[in-house]
Amino acid sequence: MKKGIHPEYFEINVTRTDGKTVKMFSSVNKDLVLSTDNLNHSAWTGQRSNAGEKGRRTADFKKKFAGFGF
Repeated sequence: MKKGIHPEYFEINVTRTDGKTVKMFSSVNKDLVLSTDNLNHSAWTGQRSNAGEKGRRTADFKKKFAGFGF
């Protein structure tokens, strides 16, 4: 590897939403506090906040563009 082109890495603390702290490496020398992680994000929990909106959004689209023959 070429010398002098890679960033310096620092060990930082990442605080999760449940209060647990994990050590990681980052090129930014600053500790992080997460507001979203796998404990509360819908992609991991399976809970969707907009699950009932799909039919309504489709109906709104069809109503809005009814004259175009969609």
